[in-house]
Amino acid sequence: MQYLRRDKKDEEESLVNPFQNIDKGVVLQECRVFNETPINVRKCIHILTKILYLTNQGAHLGTTEATEAFFAMTKLFQSKDLMLRRMVYLAIKELASIAEDVIIVTSSLTKDMTGKEDMFRGSAIRALCKITDSTMLQGIERYLKQAIVDKNPSVSTAALVSSLHLLK
Repeated sequence: MQYLRRDKKDEEESLVNPFQNIDKGVVLQECRVFNETPINVRKCIHILTKILYLTNQGAHLGTTEATEAFFAMTKLFQSKDLMLRRMVYLAIKELASIAEDVIIVTSSLTKDMTGKEDMFRGSAIRALCKITDSTMLQGIERYLKQAIVDKNPSVSTAALVSSLHLLK
């Protein structure tokens, strides 16, 4: 029994953060993978994780860098992979405040928000409301009203909470 505990402790001490020494420039260069056909889902998820790690660790992405990464990510809407799509939504929400012309992705998010795939709808609503400004509000108001009365609780909850955030 002690042998197992010692082994577990040694294992915990040897754990290293795989993202500890990543370089922002290298990660931004890796975003070119998003344009490949067919989409390598695993590699794209890994790169999006690196981008989210960098932004959450306080690394400063310039407006041009964030915009380029943002537009490269829009290619990933072609994939139907659930995990990749969720990572795209998270990255959109993170980069929306930094990147310029984030409105371009509105049509893809609106399509996901009104689509039949319930797994995408709630996340698409949250991401869309994060990038929405006062000029776009009237355009998505109808979709939000429909989503609030949706039979799926995750969709209606996402619409309600996002609407509350838009009030601010």
